[in-house]
Amino acid sequence: PTSHSLISAFAAAKKPSSKSKSKSKSKSRGSSSTAKGFGPPPPSLDDLLSSFPTRLPPPHDDDDDDDDDVPCPCRTPSSSGPVLPYRKCCRPLHAHRRECTSKTDVLRSRYSAFAFRSIEYVMRSTHPSCRDYREDEVAWAKDLNRGGMFDSFEFVGLTIVDEEEEDEDGNEGYITFRVTLRARDIDDIAPGLAAVAGRETVITERSKFLKDDNGIWKYAGGEVRSDRLEDVQLNK
Repeated sequence: PTSHSLISAFAAAKKPSSKSKSKSKSKSRGSSSTAKGFGPPPPSLDDLLSSFPTRLPPPHDDDDDDDDDVPCPCRTPSSSGPVLPYRKCCRPLHAHRRECTSKTDVLRSRYSAFAFRSIEYVMRSTHPSCRDYREDEVAWAKDLNRGGMFDSFEFVGLTIVDEEEEDEDGNEGYITFRVTLRARDIDDIAPGLAAVAGRETVITERSKFLKDDNGIWKYAGGEVRSDRLEDVQLNK
C-alpha cells in the first residue's frame, strides 16, 4: 500500500486484516484458553502491551521535579511561553490521571502517543464508531505494534489549522491539522526508505471527534492526505 492508504494510521492505525479474520483469530484464542492440557493460555492485553517496545520517558516519582522536564511532543506552549514538559502536558492523559475534556486534548495526546509509541493510549482514545476500532483488543494491539506506530519516522511537529465549531449538542466536532514526519535512516526496518532518509513529509487531516457515553472526547475518523513520499509506505 502507498502513503495514501497508510498515513491515516497517525490518527488511528489502519486495520491490516479483515474483520472476518479478526473474528476467526478471536475464536481460535478463545478455544485455546478453555482447553486444558494444550499449553498456557494466550497473554492478556496488559501482558501484551507491557512486552511491546515504547519510547515513553521513564516514570518519575515526583511530578514536581524540574529535572524531569522532557518536552512534550505536541509542543503545547506554557503560559510563560516555553513548551510544556511531558509530565505536565500529555502524560496525565496517557497515565489515566485525567480524561480528554476537549477535541484538542485528544488530538495533542494522540500525537504524543504516536511519537512516544503508546499503543494502549492510541486504542483507548479511539471512539467505538471509528472504522479502526476493534473489539478484539489483543489482535488490534498486535497489528498496531507490527505496523501501526510509524517506527520509520520521527515526529517533527503538529500544527492545528482549523478547529470547527461543535454541533448543537456539543458532542461532535472537527479539527484540521498538519503533522510533519521525517524519514529515519533505517533501511533494515523499512527497505527502500534509506533513499529518502532525512526527508520530511506533511500529513494534513480533517479529524472527526465524538464524545463517548461518559462524555469523554475521542477520535472517530478523518480524511487524510500527504504532500510527499507518494511511493513510500509511511506506516511501517
